[in-house]
Amino acid sequence: MKFSEDKRPRYYSYASGLLYFPNIRISNHNDDVVRVICNPSTGQYAILPPDLRTRYRDSGGFLGFDPIGKQFKVLVFNRRVDDELVYHILTLGTENVRWRGIICPFTYGHYGFSWEHICINGVLYYIAKDPNDMIVCFDVRSEKFKLLHLAPSFVRFWSTILINYKNKLGVINLEDDYDGGYLLKLRMFVLEDFEKQKWTTYVHTLRDENKIKDNDNVYVVGATASGQIVLARNKAYKPFYVFYFNPEKSTLQSVEIQGVREEEDWFHRVYYFVDHVEDLRFDVMKTTYAATSIRPAEQNTSTSSREDHLVRTVKRKRA
Repeated sequence: MKFSEDKRPRYYSYASGLLYFPNIRISNHNDDVVRVICNPSTGQYAILPPDLRTRYRDSGGFLGFDPIGKQFKVLVFNRRVDDELVYHILTLGTENVRWRGIICPFTYGHYGFSWEHICINGVLYYIAKDPNDMIVCFDVRSEKFKLLHLAPSFVRFWSTILINYKNKLGVINLEDDYDGGYLLKLRMFVLEDFEKQKWTTYVHTLRDENKIKDNDNVYVVGATASGQIVLARNKAYKPFYVFYFNPEKSTLQSVEIQGVREEEDWFHRVYYFVDHVEDLRFDVMKTTYAATSIRPAEQNTSTSSREDHLVRTVKRKRA
């Protein structure tokens, strides 16, 4: 899939091996703004049918996966001209793919949404502000909404990261600090009981004078299944490291990514998918029944796939 030069995707949503782009232009599709589902392992992508977003002032949305029913769903929220939020949902894999209106019983989001979100065990979590910070919880299977009200210290809105921490929701804030050398202070809140809204708080200090510098712009990008927190830069330049922090042992390990050239432009953006599992048998076409489905062979091959996108899998030996 090749994007138009002036409309590369800034926002995306990931769930169980698929990517959802809410508003992108594809160079061989008349540069129309479309919603797209993509399997990054095979290069297949499908353009979703149009919704009624032209009637609304702005829109956003997320991809979720129901592990029980084995269904993907796209949830979109649109803000109307009168500032009211309306919601639509699309279930992939049905022969009559269409957007359905759904009702959210809560009033929230008038002060904005963060694009930060994650899907854990069939529940979509995303951050909203109205005016206090909260996390919206959407059950993909039942299509019901719930809210998690947060203390002011939990969320920095545009910089807070949501992770899957041992199959629990983790909320992470990363702070810069300096104490005779550059260090990072990591605050993590783990949701232990949803109904009681009980959280456990962890505070850790990360230090690596040799590989983490004060201008590295290191970010949390996820967590492994064993609970190691993964950090990395969002720009590609040498030397290029991925860091693994073990909260239980307070150890920080680094892995250097090979293949980044010396002349690599500093503005090349890097995206990370910590829990991605490749499934080459997964067919986007059979799953979406979308308006337009494209296999890699049908795409414009005048540009090499290396120029379109570059995917690397990092394997790390156990300590």
